[in-house]
Amino acid sequence: MHILVIRHGQPHDESKSGGDGDPPLSELGISQAQSIGDYLSGEQIDHVVASPMLRAHQTALPLCKRLGIEPELDDDLKEAGWQAGAYMRTEENMGFFKDRISDDPDYLYRPEGRHVFNERVIRAFTKVRNNHPGQTVAVFCHGMVTTTFLSTVLGFEPGPRDFHAHYTGLTRVRGSSTLDIWGLDSFNETMHLRHL
Repeated sequence: MHILVIRHGQPHDESKSGGDGDPPLSELGISQAQSIGDYLSGEQIDHVVASPMLRAHQTALPLCKRLGIEPELDDDLKEAGWQAGAYMRTEENMGFFKDRISDDPDYLYRPEGRHVFNERVIRAFTKVRNNHPGQTVAVFCHGMVTTTFLSTVLGFEPGPRDFHAHYTGLTRVRGSSTLDIWGLDSFNETMHLRHL
């Protein structure tokens, strides 16, 4: 089986205006979602699963429209810290996050905690593998979800890493439907974004 892991498009930054941590896509994010939908529309995709968070769900919709299917929404794919308040774009607030993480390594996982987050991410991808043997499934999710799953694929302890998926970056993973074995084919493909 093949899993196409897609990080959501760029969302609105709520760091200055406040918000509930579930912003919609920005104008650029909408363009990124259209681009990944176009890029993947030529591939044989059997199923689409998405985080129910607005930015991931909206990113999945252009591809789903082309495929004529509705995305399956899975709460286990929600981002770490989704209950913690206003969304801050990581790329533009890296200093803030690094300071917080140096004080508290579990800062990004509040309030659920790192272990609960890691368990639900692995559970989400295990469900995809078990429910869709031999198929290709597109999974629209979040940066830390992608990093946690990728850590597992590569045999690392799940947690923050120095690899980072771009908005709508595409990661391709192979999974055995009979064994708990994963393989990484590519990480963070962004060819579809060259024109943006």
